[in-house]
Amino acid sequence: MLDIQAPGAVKGEVLDDYLARGWFRCGSMVHTTDRVTLDIRKTYPVYWLRYRVEAIQLCKKNLHLIGHNKQFTVSCMPFEITQEIQNLFARYRTRRKFHIRPKLEGILLNADNFFFDSYIMEVRDNGRLIAAGVFDRGHHSIQDMINFYDPLYKKYSLGKYLMLLKYKYCLQNGFTFYYPGYYIPGQDTLSYKLFIDKNATEVYLPEANTWIGYYEFERDHSICL
Repeated sequence: MLDIQAPGAVKGEVLDDYLARGWFRCGSMVHTTDRVTLDIRKTYPVYWLRYRVEAIQLCKKNLHLIGHNKQFTVSCMPFEITQEIQNLFARYRTRRKFHIRPKLEGILLNADNFFFDSYIMEVRDNGRLIAAGVFDRGHHSIQDMINFYDPLYKKYSLGKYLMLLKYKYCLQNGFTFYYPGYYIPGQDTLSYKLFIDKNATEVYLPEANTWIGYYEFERDHSICL
């Protein structure tokens, strides 16, 4: 099942409502799906995820990652595509094994922030932009769009670091939910979206229009996967 809508501006409580019903941004539109094709012969079921921000407990590994990167400067601001950001994305794209569009504009289609209330998290090393992550704000929620980084800094796990920074942003600004997108059970491709805290993760069940805890989902659905 794939459904796409173009409702115009999706901000504040409008975005919260879409996210709570298993919809997510796709360019300048929103979409929902329960299956994706990873190769030409096989499709896989996908499930939408969210974190309950106040329930998150960071493990020692995640706390160590934050401490390991404390020498970097972090800032957050309304999203705007600059040449510096484009150059960083181009460097990131050259090292990706999976297909990704050649231009950041082609992924977001929201350069003027008309459709979504978009922000960017920047990480710098002595002024040099080494990582960036784009997310959209609702009233009670944020949706994570994309994280990218300089391949020369791979050892710093900057993709995960950006997710932790976005979690901290949610905590500091009173957001209830952090939506990282969907994942595919049994596949490593998107499993990183669960790394913050599985105990605080919920999975959307479209048939029942409800969210359940990740471990409850894993227990009740493992036979079907």
